[in-house]
Amino acid sequence: MTTIPKNRKWPWSIAVPIAALAVACGPTGAPQTGVDAAAEPTAAWTTAFNAGNPATLAALYAEDARTLPPGGPPVEGRAEIESYWRADTSEGGVKTTLTPVAAIAQGDLVHIEGTYQVNGENDLGVAGGQYQQLWTHTGGEWQVQREMWRIDPALQREPQTAEHLTESWTAAYNAADRKALLALYADDAAVSTVQEGTVTGKPAIELFWTADLGAKPSSTLTLTDVYMTGELAHLEGEYKVTDSGKITSGRYIQLWMRDPTGWRIHREMWWR
Repeated sequence: MTTIPKNRKWPWSIAVPIAALAVACGPTGAPQTGVDAAAEPTAAWTTAFNAGNPATLAALYAEDARTLPPGGPPVEGRAEIESYWRADTSEGGVKTTLTPVAAIAQGDLVHIEGTYQVNGENDLGVAGGQYQQLWTHTGGEWQVQREMWRIDPALQREPQTAEHLTESWTAAYNAADRKALLALYADDAAVSTVQEGTVTGKPAIELFWTADLGAKPSSTLTLTDVYMTGELAHLEGEYKVTDSGKITSGRYIQLWMRDPTGWRIHREMWWR
């Protein structure tokens, strides 16, 4: 999950309400079901993550906790989990929303399953999927014992983000703004066309677009397929370029990746 679905002692103001959940559950009796049982642990985790403090977040995990991040190997132990979240949140500006859809609570255990959504700059979606967490009540505090995060491809269409990226490229191109257009490409980006072959790196890409924009053409991009996962966006579509009254159309593919300062094109192909 960034990319999450990419830690100090929790304040007593949060820990006490969570502890109260154990009293409500009771040490014995039938399991309680419903998302109400997930409210306090969910609020604690979300607040810690969105504060951007890996130490505070890791404090919510048991010493022997185990987490399964999306697309990666298991991470075991509080210290390793703190390192994982530190790397995952290093870029800053990312917020996660957890939405429990079911929970079972009994005695010292609360099991939660739900969906998560990660948003980056300008509240644009970065990742989403499903999660499960098993919380245990130990030493007067609730802690995550086991958790699993899954990126759901069905949730990764992200039309708002894809349209924003497409509009950014189109606006720069149609304004013949070489500086703004070049800023959308990574330093090691590669642009391929049937006519020119492949040009690699910003200096070569700048020369390519400088020549192309000489006649101040205008372009329309129409998205036909989008796949987003974590910090990667694969966009496919159709283009139509009007240049001195001549219209050229074809298809294109762009591979965008999110870095600490925003989204950048790493690979791009244009063909008729």
